[in-house]
Amino acid sequence: MSEIRLQASCFQWLWNNHPETRLCCFHVPNGGSRNAIEGMQLKASGVVAGVADILFIWKGKIHAFEFKTPTGTVSPIQSKVHSAWAMQGITVQIIRSFEQWCEEVEKIISQF
Repeated sequence: MSEIRLQASCFQWLWNNHPETRLCCFHVPNGGSRNAIEGMQLKASGVVAGVADILFIWKGKIHAFEFKTPTGTVSPIQSKVHSAWAMQGITVQIIRSFEQWCEEVEKIISQF
């Protein structure tokens, strides 16, 4: 399964099974192909390379997730972002399977 298919399956599962989390979990698009003008506009307006795939805001905390295939690797710029966020107390979890996502999200929702 590709990273984007895994991410879509995981997001849809959360949306359908935990409606209380809707609007608190989202993707920040920072990739894809764009023309030069659109790319410059996005960069000037705050698009940053390496940002995690999914952010989940829950109970006053930000949870970040990066989706990778079982053999996928984190890029150097993603590593830089993950390190910068770790200095702010935000850990980026690498998700490699649907089951892992479900387990991690259930832990987050059931806390407190």
